[in-house]
Amino acid sequence: MSTLETQTREQLQKYVVERGKREESLFKLAEDNHKTLKQALLKRLEKLDNLDPRDQFNQLFYLWSDGTRRNFQQNQPVKQFDTEQYPSVFIGKQAPNTADIRRRMLAFYELTKSYGPAWRNRFVDTYIMGPENYVANYWPNVPWGIEAKADIFMPNEEYFYVSDKKHNPLRETMWTGLYFDTVPKLWMVSVETPVDDRQGNHIATIGHDIILNELMERTVNDHLHGTYNVIFRSDGRLIVHPDYMAQIQRKLGQFNILESGDAHLQRIFHAVKTLQSETVVIDNSNDDEYLTVTKLNGPDWYFVTVYPKSLLSEIAANNARFVLYIGLIALLLEILLLFSVLYKQVAIPLNKLLIATDRVSQGNFNIDLNTKLPNELGLLATSFINMASQLYESFMLLEKSNEELEVRVQHRTAELSQVLQDLQQTQSQLIQTEKMSSLGHLVAGVAHEINNPVNFIHGNLTHVDSYTQDLLLLIDLYQQQYPNSTATIQTAIETIDLEFLKHDFPKLLSSMKVGTGRIQGIVQSLRNFSRLDEAEFKAVDVHEGIESTLLILQNRLKAQQDFAEIAVIKDYGQLPPVECYPGQLNQVFMNLLTNAIDALKTSAFNQQPPTNPTICIVTQVLAEKAISIHISDNGSGMDETVQAKLFDPFFTTKPVGKGTGLGLSISYQIVVSNHGGKLYFHSALGQGTEFVIEIPIYQPDRNHL
Repeated sequence: MSTLETQTREQLQKYVVERGKREESLFKLAEDNHKTLKQALLKRLEKLDNLDPRDQFNQLFYLWSDGTRRNFQQNQPVKQFDTEQYPSVFIGKQAPNTADIRRRMLAFYELTKSYGPAWRNRFVDTYIMGPENYVANYWPNVPWGIEAKADIFMPNEEYFYVSDKKHNPLRETMWTGLYFDTVPKLWMVSVETPVDDRQGNHIATIGHDIILNELMERTVNDHLHGTYNVIFRSDGRLIVHPDYMAQIQRKLGQFNILESGDAHLQRIFHAVKTLQSETVVIDNSNDDEYLTVTKLNGPDWYFVTVYPKSLLSEIAANNARFVLYIGLIALLLEILLLFSVLYKQVAIPLNKLLIATDRVSQGNFNIDLNTKLPNELGLLATSFINMASQLYESFMLLEKSNEELEVRVQHRTAELSQVLQDLQQTQSQLIQTEKMSSLGHLVAGVAHEINNPVNFIHGNLTHVDSYTQDLLLLIDLYQQQYPNSTATIQTAIETIDLEFLKHDFPKLLSSMKVGTGRIQGIVQSLRNFSRLDEAEFKAVDVHEGIESTLLILQNRLKAQQDFAEIAVIKDYGQLPPVECYPGQLNQVFMNLLTNAIDALKTSAFNQQPPTNPTICIVTQVLAEKAISIHISDNGSGMDETVQAKLFDPFFTTKPVGKGTGLGLSISYQIVVSNHGGKLYFHSALGQGTEFVIEIPIYQPDRNHL
């Protein structure tokens, strides 16, 4: 959670900064346009000087019956007016028809006619207003000056008075608030720049209207998963909020946060207003959320992204659940493999050894044991065969001696009968002594040879003892009831489930050989991958980390019902120990190899998975200062759209629930930020993908000889 919180705060700040720059670009461009148009207007008026263009004025502008003047004859169809080529002109009846007004009006008209078409791709209109209530407005498809009502008095409107000397004593470019223009039926904001003559008189106001419909829709709909965006002005006027768009429209853009009654929204507003820097991530602990804020230069609006902290808990839980599932699956596979190996290498040889012991005890020395086993059982089998051979030779010698004694006794006289009896008694004692001696050597040898396996199997003695007691009980019952099977014996057989014991006994024996050793191997492999005990820089063998990761992913590489086995081709160079965070670097290997496996097992871009899926891993030294690891696959590759967003946070091509959109982003941070290395890739559709990791052998902040 700590790592996710840090990464999320950094990613949110980056997202909002980029979003703010993109949204404010149009506002900044508008202010730059005004500077250009203001200089052109002053030059044009200076050129006209004191000329009175009365004839040209009367030819362009027609007097209407309502007292206004417009550049279109009254009672003509408005659709005949060419808004693409000409600006529309409105001169209110309050404006005096003086030479100065005529000069300014002609200058307004000519400049909007020249500059308006050039700026139409970015701005809906370009206009110049006079404080005496007249305007020239270039607005394609909207003849604003022709359709304006006769009683409109623009100096009373916000889009004009923000530039007068009362409201704008510093004579700067100003922005209006959000408003709804009833003529084109659009949400707008206006930018106004005052123009004064050399005597300081306010002679004109240059303006752009910027349509906000797309900005408002984009703010509501284009957001990070689980978050929402808000825009408001420093005085509390709400511009955009996904839950308040209807109220904003009803109040024609005059909806104020401080009057909304929404305590949560008001806390957001007060938190943002107390900021010291322009862009920052605020921890709103009262509402358990992050507020990422940037200021849109121009209208000085605040753009805020609200990120609920519950999203972090969901991501962390998904990651932990994924690790748990992978661990359980790996453990289950290792246990199954352990049972299979132990059954072949321990249970079967031990069973043969028991049979051979029984034969020797019956005097049958014809035994066959496997002495080539690479473990203690192989040594035990060799010792047992040697012991049996020696015992057989002893028996043969005794048998020969017995025959010789019998021949000698037959030729002796009756007088020696007592001696013969003594010799026969001595012979019997010798044979018995030899048998007991040999058996003692056998038992001692067997006890010595099986000491290690018995210790290894000690963990299962409780189960073996339980099964043995049941079998002894069954044997006693058979001895009491033999030869006929009685109901008592049958009941006992069913009670202890004799068939299950016969089936389960070899499995228990098979779990006694290399169980602990294999489990230690699994634990060691997992420790080699996570390296939880190595939180500092340490010189390690990179190949060891790669191999540990491949061992964990071994099950995913195997052939399954729907796809073939994935071949792993390794071309390792002679790498020196590399100073790194081993656990973090192994995490990068896991991410890249998992992505390669997913790419090989999933169809993409209308292409089927390859019939011979392959992953290649190549390592090499770069100029004795760094190493490179190349991990490539022969999957379907990526198009340019996916490549452009590959390292972006929260971006994923996997189905919902299969991905967060943070794996490659975290890997990039580990390699570039934490190790001072490089992480890049090469990919093309139908030609697979190759990721390249470059890491310095020695970190620059460490001293080396």
